Amino acid sequence: MSGTAVVSLGAIAVAGTFCALVLRRQTPEFALLLALVTGGLLLWRCRDWLISVLELLDELSELAGLSPEIVEPLIKTVGISILVRIASQICRDGGMGSVAVMLELSGSLAALITVAPLLRAVLELVGSLL
Repeated sequence: MSGTAVVSLGAIAVAGTFCALVLRRQTPEFALLLALVTGGLLLWRCRDWLISVLELLDELSELAGLSPEIVEPLIKTVGISILVRIASQICRDGGMGSVAVMLELSGSLAALITVAPLLRAVLELVGSLL
């Protein structure tokens, strides 16, 4: 990760925000669309970093001797939380706070279901130790 890349992301974010603020007075729908496009561009620019983080997690799990059945639910749960956070903030920016709250509740349930096999395995391990 270079400093230039971070500055580039900051510039994209500030430019998109400024343009969206100007558009919000005239056409709020286009301002929200511009915010979505800006966010998508920022995420697209970070895709290589995401791949690097996933590779690092795979390497660390191999070094620690963790099976994929343990690491995979954790990675999925983090992904769910990130996506729900982004989507709920977009809903709030669009004036749909109640939808954002329901999305966050749904995301929490999805994360709980995703991590349930790991919780089961931990409980079985604790039960076998007792």
